[in-house]
Amino acid sequence: MTTVFSETLAKCRKQAGFKTAYHFFHASGGKPFFKISYRMYLLTEQGKLTPPFKYLERYLHALRLFPESYEAILFITAWLKTTLGDEPFDQLLAPLITLPKEPPISSSLHKAVAKLLTEKKFYINLKQVEAVTRDRNSYLCWAALNNDSGSWKPEALASAIGIAPAEAKRLIRDFAAVKLLKRQRDGSHKCPMAGAIIEYPRMDILPAELRKRILGFQTELASSGRPIFLRLGILRASLHGLSNCFPLLSLNVSTAATYSVIEKEKDSALFGVECKVTKIMDF
Repeated sequence: MTTVFSETLAKCRKQAGFKTAYHFFHASGGKPFFKISYRMYLLTEQGKLTPPFKYLERYLHALRLFPESYEAILFITAWLKTTLGDEPFDQLLAPLITLPKEPPISSSLHKAVAKLLTEKKFYINLKQVEAVTRDRNSYLCWAALNNDSGSWKPEALASAIGIAPAEAKRLIRDFAAVKLLKRQRDGSHKCPMAGAIIEYPRMDILPAELRKRILGFQTELASSGRPIFLRLGILRASLHGLSNCFPLLSLNVSTAATYSVIEKEKDSALFGVECKVTKIMDF
C-alpha cells in the first residue's frame, strides 16, 4: 500500500527524467549515496519504508529539486504527512507551516521543451564528476569529447585541444574506466553521451573542494573566451518566491542544448552558457 510520500517520490522521480526506480537509484550514486540498498529503496517507493529526515536533502538533490522551490516544499510536506499521519499533521503542523499556493512560473511551451530534453539526458555520478574535474586538462577534454560524436585516438585528441599525446592517452584511459567513453574495435574511443544533455550532481551537495575546482575551471574557460550575449537585471524579491523561478531558469539554460551540434561545422565552437542568481544584500 502506497503512502503520500511514496507516491510523491515516484512522481518526482519520473518528472526528473528517471523512468524506473532502478535507473534513478543507480544513476544517483546507489547505496553510498542513499545509505540504503536498492531493495530498501524499492520498499520506500512501495510505501513500506520512509527515509530518515536527515537524508531528505539527498533525495532533493537526486530529484533535482531546489530546496526553496514549490516542488521541494510539497515533497517535504508529503514526508511530514506520512511520518506523522494526516490528522496529527493537519492539527499540529499545518497551522504553523506556510504551504505553497502557486506552482513555478511555467508555460505549455516550457513543459513541452522540458519533456523533450528529459529524453536526451544522461546523469553522471560523483565518481565520473571527479574524473572529469581532476585538473584543467581533464575538464577541457571532457567538454570536447561529450560534444563530439566522432571516435578519438590520443594523437588526434591531443592536437584538437592542445595537450600532449601522453596526457590525452591518460585522460582517455581515465574516462573509459568510469564509463564516460566506450572503446571501439579499432582501438579508438567514443563518448556515448555526445549530443545529450549531461546532468551533473547539484553543486550545493558536492564536497567543497570539488565545487571550488569546478567553479575555477568554468571561470577560467569562460574568461578565456569572448562574451557574445549578456542579459542582466537587478530586482528586489522574496527568496522563497524567487526560488520558484529557478527550475525555469535551469530549463532555459538546458534549452540551449537544442542548438548543439556534434560534428565540426564552419563556424562551430565551444560556448559557455550560464545562468546565475546572486544575492547582493538584504533589503
